[in-house]
Amino acid sequence: MQPLIIAHRGASANAKENTLSAFERAIAFGADMVEFDVRRTKDRVLVIYHDAEVNEKPIRKLTYSELHILDPDIPTLTEVVDLCKGKIRLDVELKEAGYEKQVMEILRPAFDAESMVVTSFHPFAIRRIKQHYPDVKAGFLFGHGTVKFCKSFRLNAKSVRDRVREMRADFIAPNWQLLSHSLLSQVVMGDRPVWVWTVNDEPLMTDLLGDRRIQGIITDRPDVGMQIRAAHPDAVLTGRL
Repeated sequence: MQPLIIAHRGASANAKENTLSAFERAIAFGADMVEFDVRRTKDRVLVIYHDAEVNEKPIRKLTYSELHILDPDIPTLTEVVDLCKGKIRLDVELKEAGYEKQVMEILRPAFDAESMVVTSFHPFAIRRIKQHYPDVKAGFLFGHGTVKFCKSFRLNAKSVRDRVREMRADFIAPNWQLLSHSLLSQVVMGDRPVWVWTVNDEPLMTDLLGDRRIQGIITDRPDVGMQIRAAHPDAVLTGRL
């Protein structure tokens, strides 16, 4: 199995990120998975958007109707599920903790455990997913800025290993800039896979296809990723999703 090519916020180099158009492009390009960000409005509608605010107004303080007026391109999770069902697997990033059950209630009827993963920078969200939905693969996202989410988090091997064990994460997902950091070789435990974000540089993408630590490449350019992978058929993994 070759490394997965995961469309970051859809094919976001070709269409507005986190929109149905971006997801449609990712499907058309043949990406293995589509990644997107989930937030919740004041009236508890799950929507797909990266930033916490739209026009300097917090999404959590806006109703869905108010949000839709500010940006009509923001889809709901239900709309994305309806679009992607049977066409592409999902990489669902929880931007906040606390609504894991609501997310899964929408995902579960349409996607089985083999067709999706859940990721987050928030250990609480990962723990909740693994506690209540142990069959669903979950990954811990981290980078140089992770400390702002976890006050006790320190970017060193022991801290990351302890976090991963505590939340029972199935894989780790570091920023690509950490790949050359000695931390990564110390963090990889047993057969726990590594996914990396966000890789848009073609030479780097080519190198990662030959790195057996890497099982998923998250990119804004899934079309380029698929082309590079097709040109390197011998770049295979020892592990599986």
